[in-house]
Amino acid sequence: MHYGIVAVKAEVAQLIDAFTACWPRQEPVDGASLAGLEALDAWMRATQRQLTASGRSAGHPGIDTVGFWQDGEWAVMFDPSYAQASDPRALAILSERFGQALSFVIETSGGCAFFDAYRQGQLLRRLQSIDGVVTTEGERLPEESALSGSSYYTDETGRLQRAFGLTPPADLPSKQPIIAAAYVDGGALRAHQQAASAETAKRPWWRLW
Repeated sequence: MHYGIVAVKAEVAQLIDAFTACWPRQEPVDGASLAGLEALDAWMRATQRQLTASGRSAGHPGIDTVGFWQDGEWAVMFDPSYAQASDPRALAILSERFGQALSFVIETSGGCAFFDAYRQGQLLRRLQSIDGVVTTEGERLPEESALSGSSYYTDETGRLQRAFGLTPPADLPSKQPIIAAAYVDGGALRAHQQAASAETAKRPWWRLW
């Protein structure tokens, strides 16, 4: 399983509102209220196909589908591409807005796991594990007492999430309420549409292809 999650202490609606502040080029194009990660995964796949087929993505790989949910005092964003969860600039902005922002990324095919904690716009702590080699930055956090210190991968990620009071995605209730959202790079989309319109205008009237 591979995924990224971002968590802040806020209401989920506040995290959704903050999305466009952190990623200003991304514009919402679709959304749904769902129950559980299986439903989210199905919606994401269908939405990716639909947007690509409709041309709203302009064939551009900039479609981002994410899910938001409330986990106690935490608002969580599920990011299967982990593009947002790996964006240090955006994480810093979120931590300025909410005081603290946590990011967890798991990439099992590459044997990688990452954890970032930001506070008031600054990186507080970073754990990186690539092929079993763990590197760290910043002072060890109290929540890391749940870890051995010699390794950091999927099991340790789950323990660290629980130490912060977060539910690991694999342990979410099967009917967990989730708000799904799809975003596209608005600037790239409009540029493509303008180029397509210009190309169409150049064609002779008798050309139908």
